[in-house]
Amino acid sequence: MRGRVVRALSPLDAMAVENPVHPGTPDVNFSVGWIELKWLRRWPSRDTTKVRVESFTKQQRIWLRRRYRLSYNAWFMLQVQREWLLLTGRDAADYVDGLTRRGLYRVCRARWTEGLNEEELRRCLTMDWESWNGLPVVNGCF
Repeated sequence: MRGRVVRALSPLDAMAVENPVHPGTPDVNFSVGWIELKWLRRWPSRDTTKVRVESFTKQQRIWLRRRYRLSYNAWFMLQVQREWLLLTGRDAADYVDGLTRRGLYRVCRARWTEGLNEEELRRCLTMDWESWNGLPVVNGCF
């Protein structure tokens, strides 16, 4: 997943990050932000079951929330099978592990149902979200 996102964001000078000195640092840095990446094998079988991302740590949540508050350029991507969701760092910190699949759909900024569209991802990460109407965008940002 990390390699795929770094390649997709190569026009934005993306690089994978490993930071043992500061736990919580996201997986990918690019010219205008950061992305924490998480992967699940499958969605919960029941629609009423909350989606748990066991590897999403307290330090990662703190980092994303703080950096989002300062710059709005902290992101969270979740891949489940062929589906990809893009959330702000703040929304991920606040809602991941507390919502169902449908709930995550409502708070995500973008969702790709049949695999990641790299061009749309770049547009999503570089667009001005201040005028966002609160509706999730399925299969891209536009």
